[in-house]
Amino acid sequence: MSGVVRAANVYFLPAAPAVPEPPQRPSLWRRLRRRLKSDAWRLRFAVACFRMALRRPRTPLFADEDALALLSAQNAELIERRARLAPAPVIDFGSARQRLRPVAATR
Repeated sequence: MSGVVRAANVYFLPAAPAVPEPPQRPSLWRRLRRRLKSDAWRLRFAVACFRMALRRPRTPLFADEDALALLSAQNAELIERRARLAPAPVIDFGSARQRLRPVAATR
């Protein structure tokens, strides 16, 4: 031996039990509570469906044709658009590339 003693930190893990313990099953009330909480959305959805089915339908905003005709006759004005003074622009990607990259076009 060299005679040099070095201090080292050595940690030992506790020995594993020979037979692992079976996981404990939650109590009946805990399982029931968890099940009710997880399935609460189904109950809310069913109640909402029943409410929608049993609710009286709302009357439409314009129940008869006359009210709709009166409303449209008051606000219906012919809007005339003037013609465009300039023609629509034509997009030419080839010429745009040549304008932006003149060096690449000469090669």
